[in-house]
Amino acid sequence: MNADMRNGSRLSGIIEDIPISDLIIPLNNLRISNKLNIDKISQSIRQHGLIHPLTVRPKDGGFEIVAGYRRYLACKNLKWKKIPCHVVYLDEPQSFELALVENIRRKSFTPLEEATAFKSYVSDHGWGSVAKLSQKIGRSPSAIVRRIGLLELPNEVLEDIRNSALSPSIAEELIPIKDPKRQSELARLVARRHLTIKRLRNIMKDDTLTTKESMDVEDRSKIQSIDKSISVLKIAMSRIITIIEEDAEKNNDFAIQELLFEQKNKIHDQIDLLLNARKKYFKKYCGTVR
Repeated sequence: MNADMRNGSRLSGIIEDIPISDLIIPLNNLRISNKLNIDKISQSIRQHGLIHPLTVRPKDGGFEIVAGYRRYLACKNLKWKKIPCHVVYLDEPQSFELALVENIRRKSFTPLEEATAFKSYVSDHGWGSVAKLSQKIGRSPSAIVRRIGLLELPNEVLEDIRNSALSPSIAEELIPIKDPKRQSELARLVARRHLTIKRLRNIMKDDTLTTKESMDVEDRSKIQSIDKSISVLKIAMSRIITIIEEDAEKNNDFAIQELLFEQKNKIHDQIDLLLNARKKYFKKYCGTVR
């Protein structure tokens, strides 16, 4: 993560008690309030006080909430007149970035809230590329793309994710399939039989093999070549991850760690490019992309 964003204490600003009536809810608020969660936070604040002040920025004669929306609702629920706030001076993109990083650090996002926030930053507002967002939050570009991809799944699959009937990691496996009906069928199968990612991949592989049988020799050869390249890259990435873990235990040079992480992300991207090329071949032979 960006050093300034990873640690709120590094941001310049002051702590002061601000009247609750002067606080403004941002239009691009990243969190969806949940009454049960707010009640729990209210109870905690009642017992222990507000441990972490809200982060706000001056705007339109008041103070817009950058981070701490649920704490704000909890304090409002407790009939507080003033709330301790960390006042910082940020523009719109910086404010969004800080809110994003804070929610990720506190693990307070639901998977779909996270996906929506990533999409807002990259596509809706156009504040930066996936690569830039990756640097800000410490996630690989491919992980960000996969998370955004959840939003393209059918509504019934999204509902399963919201209800925790389907984990986001398994749901991400369904993204390459372009037939919504097949996506929903597999999601129901996973939920009903409690399938693992490995089992789901095997089912999808069987679908792929059926499609391969209808391919001509040249395209089948190209697919095999792509598959071999992907396997080699996955082995290379696995070795890099092992080296990173071993170096971390030995407290080796930070610059080497950064270089290894950079190489790992590059391999991630190369694998994604090959997977996209693979999908194009399958799309020639069927309406779905496996």
